[in-house]
Amino acid sequence: MAGTEGDGSAACCKVGRTAARYELEGLDEELAERWGGDGDSVGVRELAAEVNRRVLAEAMREAGLDPLDGEPENLLRLLTGDVPAGRRLDTRRRLERQDVDVDAVLSDTVSHQTVYNHLRGCLDVSKGADGDRLERRGSTLYALRNRTETVTRETLASLRDGGELDLDGFDVIVDVRVVCESCGRSRDLATLIEAGGCECGTSY
Repeated sequence: MAGTEGDGSAACCKVGRTAARYELEGLDEELAERWGGDGDSVGVRELAAEVNRRVLAEAMREAGLDPLDGEPENLLRLLTGDVPAGRRLDTRRRLERQDVDVDAVLSDTVSHQTVYNHLRGCLDVSKGADGDRLERRGSTLYALRNRTETVTRETLASLRDGGELDLDGFDVIVDVRVVCESCGRSRDLATLIEAGGCECGTSY
């Protein structure tokens, strides 16, 4: 692999370690500019895909290969995507015959949540003038949840006071939960948004 000296953030988290291991120069600056810049910013899923593309491309170069445009993306899709097992195995064997350490590459790929944590925790980057879309949309969802609680509480109280509902003191709790189809785990809305995604997305 490439040397272990990175661009100043090598030890901060997996993104930093990966950038150092593969000598992905300027990665932090690129991630911060594309995600936190003004105007149309890039989502963390796209940024994670770009990091992983660069990881495989660099591993291929270290093995003496000269990857074509789009080749690393396609190879990653064949290695990790929803493809027949035979095609996945053929792709792995092809790369291994060319001296690419596939297991190391897959171990070093990062998830969108890892990139998000790197941007916010390690680089202290926030969205530009347009604001953080995740936080804005989260606030909208919280407001809808709170509105549902309020309307429900007021409606029940009105029915009770009119003698149409036999109910003494009560409270209303609206619990919005999201089920991840990949791992089957259920998360409450606030936890999911604050974490930037499901915890199962810790690898590519």
